[in-house]
Amino acid sequence: MRKILIAISFFTRIPIKLKDVTNEEFYDCMILLPVVGLFIGLILYGVSILFSLIHFVQLQALLMIIAYIWLTGGLHLDGFADTTDALFSARDHDKMMEIMKDSRLGSFGAIGLILLLLTNWMCYTIILPEYSAALLIIPVFGRVASTMSTCFSTYAPGGGGLGKSIVEMTKPHHFVIYLIALLVLATLALGLPGLVASIVTFIPAFVLMKNLQHRIGGMTGDTIGMTIELNQTFFMIIYSIMIINFPLYFSLFGGLF
Repeated sequence: MRKILIAISFFTRIPIKLKDVTNEEFYDCMILLPVVGLFIGLILYGVSILFSLIHFVQLQALLMIIAYIWLTGGLHLDGFADTTDALFSARDHDKMMEIMKDSRLGSFGAIGLILLLLTNWMCYTIILPEYSAALLIIPVFGRVASTMSTCFSTYAPGGGGLGKSIVEMTKPHHFVIYLIALLVLATLALGLPGLVASIVTFIPAFVLMKNLQHRIGGMTGDTIGMTIELNQTFFMIIYSIMIINFPLYFSLFGGLF
């Protein structure tokens, strides 16, 4: 429980005061990202219930994005922007690593953030409020998919920092445990549609992982952030498409929420 609290305090803005946190405890908590995702999902689900009183779904969707950014501190969005700048720079590996370490936001990163947030906003307008139970799954899926990427990748040459520790610590059994937990949670919360959406979304998640391996040579802290944010969006897109095209399927096989 202490390590979970350490992870929540680092990956969110929730003010948790813990004394005498050792380096070993800090690095051990990095493997608990999917647990933090569940914590974030529970908060977002509760917030969505409050926002449902507004009765204007476009505004609800905007407020959900603001709530998510505040809750996470935009930590992974920063990694998404840095990685996007690097990937679209058309430079060699060393230059891409240099771009990712640059704290300044480039034009490709800005464009990527705008498109990502617009896509999330559109998906929220479809998911809210009738299918808001998906908010329990979205942050978990993104972090389980990132666990897959760190588990089956090496650390990219020329990197450094916290991401290296996460890549080195993640083992196949971590991903298997989190994957089973995700599929069970998705089935309970969303029924068979949630299970199908989770399984299907691992296809673009796997493609993203292989692309990062090919382009950068592995994972870094920034690419971990990108995998979290993009895989969340992948899940939202696929789930939204299912809502629109198979409404009867949802009414027959919905989950507990």
